Amino acid sequence: MSELLLCRIAGVLSALVLAAAAVWCLRLNPANLPKYESWPRNRLAGLLIGWAVLAVCVPHAAVVSPGFLQPLLWPLAVVAPVLCYFYVDYLTARAVGGAMIFWSYYLVHKGFELHTPMLAVPAVLGWGFGVAGIWISGKPCALRDWIRLCAKSGLWRGVSAAYLLVLAAVTLLAVVLTKGV
Repeated sequence: MSELLLCRIAGVLSALVLAAAAVWCLRLNPANLPKYESWPRNRLAGLLIGWAVLAVCVPHAAVVSPGFLQPLLWPLAVVAPVLCYFYVDYLTARAVGGAMIFWSYYLVHKGFELHTPMLAVPAVLGWGFGVAGIWISGKPCALRDWIRLCAKSGLWRGVSAAYLLVLAAVTLLAVVLTKGV
């Protein structure tokens, strides 16, 4: 598979996930808050998201890892989320934060590598998304607080959903318009 095709597949999948997150965000309200408020602490979802993100991340890490560490990358990618399942609180929030960081890096990096048109727009939106991922990874209860805020405030719910939808549309447009090198 060519690098451009992989980038397009990743972009379309990202746009679909972002659009689904926007729809989910719009559906938050005080009535269903108890259902979603505990979601950032869900261990099974965090385990699965962690495995998925690390499976995508290992090939990228192999390029920059020292030689002695390369044979350990895949075993670590399998074992680390399992250990986190037992010993880390707010596992889903941390996994989502990590996914946001990796996704924003991928969007910006591939934009430069493949000469994506309108590069400044996806780069700035991606950096904002990555900063939010860093915030969530560093302070995982921030995801719970954001869920509470969106459930109680229509303005926060609308702005958050709009950002996610714009990011999804820009991502989709960027990967469709990219011609590659």
